[in-house]
Amino acid sequence: MVGAGAGGCVAAARLFDAGCEVHLFEAGEVSETNTSPHLAESTSRTDLIDGSVFASTYTGGFRYPYLRGRALGGTTAINALVQMWGTKDDWDAWSAVHGCTGWNWRSVSAEIALLGFPSHFASASETGPVTRAVLAAARGMGAGEARQVGETSDGAGSVALSLREGRRADAFSVFITPRVLEDAGRMIVHVGEPVEEIAVEADRARGVVVGDEEFIADGVVLAAGTVWSPILLRRSGVSRAGIGRNLKDHPAISLWLRLRDGVDTAPASLDVTGLVVASSVDDSDINLLPVDPNQLVVAVTKVSSVGHVVEVDGTAEVVLGTIETHDDATRMLAALRLAADLCATKEFGAVVESVSIDAAGTALAALLAHDDETVISYVRRQPGAYSHAVGTCRMGVERDSDAVVDNAGAVFGVDGLWVADASVFPDIPRAATQLPVMAVAGRIASGIAERLR
Repeated sequence: MVGAGAGGCVAAARLFDAGCEVHLFEAGEVSETNTSPHLAESTSRTDLIDGSVFASTYTGGFRYPYLRGRALGGTTAINALVQMWGTKDDWDAWSAVHGCTGWNWRSVSAEIALLGFPSHFASASETGPVTRAVLAAARGMGAGEARQVGETSDGAGSVALSLREGRRADAFSVFITPRVLEDAGRMIVHVGEPVEEIAVEADRARGVVVGDEEFIADGVVLAAGTVWSPILLRRSGVSRAGIGRNLKDHPAISLWLRLRDGVDTAPASLDVTGLVVASSVDDSDINLLPVDPNQLVVAVTKVSSVGHVVEVDGTAEVVLGTIETHDDATRMLAALRLAADLCATKEFGAVVESVSIDAAGTALAALLAHDDETVISYVRRQPGAYSHAVGTCRMGVERDSDAVVDNAGAVFGVDGLWVADASVFPDIPRAATQLPVMAVAGRIASGIAERLR
């Protein structure tokens, strides 16, 4: 198993439970769980970030670090903890539109429920002032109560967080640690040992290359994520045309909030607990999410623009292709206008003195005073905030050159090699991707276990 992130940990646990001996390779180090979902509140957490991944919103655009975890637990060790399931239509489209037989809302929602992953809804005493203001403002604008367990729906409400007893529940601590304690001879974790490539001989995966050594295995499951899984396939000589292509991410922009004097932002507050889900041209395709006391993320979750990832001198270069289509631009404009309306309410204004589109203090209203083309051009130049990339080893049928794996996650043209992470998604769900990745990886791993018996 290559990669101890959300997909790799779930897949490794599923194979272990099926009786397999699992060797789990992780390039990063041991992470420590944290009571806070906010990266900035613990400087030591920078050690858990993959510093070799960079992104730009379009080819030749501004290049910036793209947030990916490099630790036991992967990005679940550093993310904002948000748990969402997505919408029925998104998952049903995997089969109906993309030809991924057997993948639909029924199968994926059953996998999410099977995970038993820790979910925590913040109590009133934990909820921060910005969350309270966002939810009050949205309800004053007529929003109903959004569903956050099961299918996502329009409305406003608290979102489930992956917290257990007040501490971050990362994928490694939940799925791997108990199994190491159960049988360390059958769940073997290789920490700080990056896999350089998959050893492929006569169109069969025979193991992995770690440093100067080759580790022989009966099968290899690649779960290095949307960024590194396609790069490792390329390094290993796998030549499907779609490798590294078809990348989709949720375009997002952060609004900077200046709170009014006297507003209490005690460290115990969780200001990532409120979420507004709304519609523009499709159902539930806008998110407004506080991510700390001074930021409100505006994101679009129904995406048609695509990007790609390549390796350049040992670094991963992600081109997101942000808002390249008319539909995506239409949705982002609707999202920004909704955010502006929310920020103009008395409920929000009682807590937040000003809302800016950058650290320099440029007002959101000043941006929206321009024509639509100028607004979209500005957004495309900004670093994204959601970091939910999927699709670079897309699932599909073999005759589709853009497809890299089949419906079971098996890589076309290479026996004994599977991919079980966000890279196999044929499309991006309208949801934070942590739970969807775990569900997809678990289902793929269950199929592998059946094949290996």
